Amino acid sequence: MKKALRGITVVTDKICYYVSYFSMAVAILMAIILTVDVILRKVTGGVVSVKGAYEITQMALCTFVFSTWAYTQSVHGHIAVTMFISKMPQKLRFFFFSLTSLLSVATMAFGTYAAFVQIGAVKATGESTANLLIPYWPFYIFEFVALALLTIVLFRDAIKAIIAIFDKEMADEIQQFWE
Repeated sequence: MKKALRGITVVTDKICYYVSYFSMAVAILMAIILTVDVILRKVTGGVVSVKGAYEITQMALCTFVFSTWAYTQSVHGHIAVTMFISKMPQKLRFFFFSLTSLLSVATMAFGTYAAFVQIGAVKATGESTANLLIPYWPFYIFEFVALALLTIVLFRDAIKAIIAIFDKEMADEIQQFWE
């Protein structure tokens, strides 16, 4: 079981890593668009600008934000408040940690489902941005995929927490990120 979990961890971490590169590319794209827009406005006295810079940045920001969550979870970059549970015995500590981990999985699973439903709703109405008429639904697809990836990573970590109730080695592996 632990060997399979380690294999899943390697695969999910690799996927999260590559998605983070996409996030970096989006951040660079946003910076370039905004920089060019500001320079054009300054040089031309506000006459010329990048048409739809606000809309492009708004859509890019959505993909940027969602694409970072799973990677941050995979490298244990999210804040974990373990002040109280770290004082408990191992079994009790990881029992409560498992409960909160499963609550996180459930919350993200609901968010993933909501994003999936939103794809259909937005595609049916044909909603798009005002100036460039960029359809919203492709961005909701990306949001769905990013949330699904986060849910998978959280579920993987919840399984590790459950195993840590009974396994000191797994408990030590998890606790190294609590300090």
